[in-house]
Amino acid sequence: MTSKVLILKNDRTGDLFVSLQAINKIINKHSNQEINIFLSHINHKFDFLFPKLKKKVLSLNLTIFEKIKIFFYLMLNDIDSIYILSPKNFYYYLPLFFRKIKFYGITIKSSRSRPNNFLKKYLFKYSEINRVDITKRKSSYIIQEDLIENTDKTKNFLSMSKINHNHIFEYPNKYVYFHYKHNLFDNLLGWELNNIISLIKFLEKKYSFVIFSSELNNKKINKFFSEKFNTYDFTDKKKKLINNDKIIFLKDVDGYDLFYAVKSSNIVISPEGIISHMGYYLKKKTLALLHFNLKNPQGFINQIISCKEWFPPNHYLYLVLKKNFNKSILKLKKRNFI
Repeated sequence: MTSKVLILKNDRTGDLFVSLQAINKIINKHSNQEINIFLSHINHKFDFLFPKLKKKVLSLNLTIFEKIKIFFYLMLNDIDSIYILSPKNFYYYLPLFFRKIKFYGITIKSSRSRPNNFLKKYLFKYSEINRVDITKRKSSYIIQEDLIENTDKTKNFLSMSKINHNHIFEYPNKYVYFHYKHNLFDNLLGWELNNIISLIKFLEKKYSFVIFSSELNNKKINKFFSEKFNTYDFTDKKKKLINNDKIIFLKDVDGYDLFYAVKSSNIVISPEGIISHMGYYLKKKTLALLHFNLKNPQGFINQIISCKEWFPPNHYLYLVLKKNFNKSILKLKKRNFI
């Protein structure tokens, strides 16, 4: 019986998109073996990307019961290689008990490194993310790809198609996709929701048609946008038109429907995170929105390290917003992004 390969990737959705090229390299390398991937209850909504892989859903933070199940899964299955793409402490203890399995792992160098040097030596191969030194570094995209040996095969095993949509909404031919993220616009920038309305209408004037979304399960924000803009509700699959504006709010869009909305767009303008990484993966012209809330020199260093780690490796455009809304709009006006 052919041995199996396991990919451990039960983390957040943005992290999943950062790992996609590395996962594709793993599939290329082990194309003649059964490959299993463990996803989280958050990112498994994008499991359509891996049609040939066997999937299992775990918690974002593993329970004791799930840790025991993983342990027995490794005991009862013939596993050749395991790829730790979610750097969780529990995973680094597994090589101590399963010496015949080749463990490949992403490791973290920080004030609390994962794993420690003792556990690190039991990994067959590792690729390290350095969160200590403010030096020239590779993007996390490349660091994860470096974990997998080069193969002669370059076939793309990831899928961007799905037979059934969960909606009847028809997208316009050309539009800019915008995403509202509460932490950036409210917590960090301190902008009011009326400022967001002005921003969206500014985008409409510049790009003609705007499709936008907000975070899931924020009833207050969803209610506000639904009362101000034309809306398509993905929960009840109904479209509500209240004006002639070329702006549509996608309420509770998620999973493949979210992926399809970004895939069908021409331009993506979004806070740095899942949507901007999705746009990058889909080769859309993407502008990531940022704000640095710097309180001391160490905060500046941490932000630089974080940006170098998470930004995609090539042709990634970003704009640092100011707390002053009008000054931020001026920066957007100056940005030639059509």
